[in-house]
Amino acid sequence: MAILEVNNLYKSFGKTEVLRGIDFSMEQGEVLSVIGSSGSGKTTLLRCINALEVPTSGRITIDGDEFYNSDKNLGKSKADQRRWQLACGLVFQSYNLFPQYSALDNVMLAPSLLAKERDDYKQNKKQILDEIREHAESLLARVGLSDKTGNYPCELSGGQQQRVAIARALALSPKVLFFDEPTSALDPQLTQEVLRVIRELADTNMTMVIVTHEMKFARDVSDRIIFMADGLIEADGTPEQVFDGTNEKLRAFLGNIGE
Repeated sequence: MAILEVNNLYKSFGKTEVLRGIDFSMEQGEVLSVIGSSGSGKTTLLRCINALEVPTSGRITIDGDEFYNSDKNLGKSKADQRRWQLACGLVFQSYNLFPQYSALDNVMLAPSLLAKERDDYKQNKKQILDEIREHAESLLARVGLSDKTGNYPCELSGGQQQRVAIARALALSPKVLFFDEPTSALDPQLTQEVLRVIRELADTNMTMVIVTHEMKFARDVSDRIIFMADGLIEADGTPEQVFDGTNEKLRAFLGNIGE
């Protein structure tokens, strides 16, 4: 069974149609890169799958659980969207860390807030928070930041901040981890720090969708690549199938970026 299914997804902003019938599915452990020019709909697609934007129509299923279905009016309430977002982990291109919190507190924040809804929270508060702290520390160690747990975002490089953001996204054990241009704000050296962490996650069978402009990275790490143009999927296949394909829009895109 597919871990993620997107069926006939549309999204419009006013009269502007940004997504025009997107269909694809993914298996557990698959790494999918989404490429395309600015304005092709890549980020809007990620935001719709993560319930940051409500699609105009279509259907989204994660791990067999239907989270959005316009025909059933499912996925539009705040309760629907909250449950939906817990199944996804999203790493933004601009980190979006809370500047007033340390690296460790940024990673602990969402699990700590969620824990307050547990029936046994008041009776076992210390144990629960200790477990959350231990898990957060292990995630920061996983991304190579065990020595930066007490540092605030202003004390971290861009690459370190992005790695904290990856640890934060992993903290709730999402079904699928999404990256929206995770290296676009970084210089080449810091880009390699972040790409190394993503490669290591790929080696652990993490299911990931990566919107990226790093073509070499997409070719090396992806099981599949989707090329988007004008709100449509123009090419979908293995890196070899996509990069060696004959789609005219794809060839023009790759030519413009020097691939």
